Amino acid sequence: MQRFSTHGYVGTSMDMVVSDVGGSKATLYRYFPTKDALVAGLIERVGETVGADMIDPTSSTAPLEDELVAIGQAACHGVWSQSAVAVLRLCLGEFNRFPELAETVWEAGPARTYANFRAFIAERQRRGEIAVDDPQIAAEQFIGGLVGHQQLKVAFGMGETPTQAGVDARVAHAVRWFMLQYRASDTTEQPPAPAPSPPARVD
Repeated sequence: MQRFSTHGYVGTSMDMVVSDVGGSKATLYRYFPTKDALVAGLIERVGETVGADMIDPTSSTAPLEDELVAIGQAACHGVWSQSAVAVLRLCLGEFNRFPELAETVWEAGPARTYANFRAFIAERQRRGEIAVDDPQIAAEQFIGGLVGHQQLKVAFGMGETPTQAGVDARVAHAVRWFMLQYRASDTTEQPPAPAPSPPARVD
């Protein structure tokens, strides 16, 4: 994928790919008969890698905050990986000539991540832990707020990939915001005591 990111779709030949990965062109064509198929396969592979660390939201028994942290960490490391950045650069550089690449990238990456997060929301709502009126907006706020701005800066070469300390700080803020926004109210909690009346004025 790095070769396509550097030279673009048109500028990368199958011979270049063979020289990078080894083997023969005949073997490569056996698996990927066209360059389109090769790029789609690479993008699919990157999407699987990015989502590999995502927790199964229907089977996890982790506490709500712990799972949010795990999802946030996986999203950051996946989106800011070299392969994911290379895919985004390729998609941006070739959009006018090959707009179908954008759809392939979306379906292999963000669409899967958002679907996983919506499933997480549905499961945690079923458990009565959160109350979310629009799961897609909540997913975009949490995941997009974590990675979107910095992802573009890294892809544009305008910023470095955040350190682990930076990732931890971003995830902590995102989790804290999500909990404040969506944690279900505890109906058994006693209402706060009324504020004391101001002292009577003495003239």
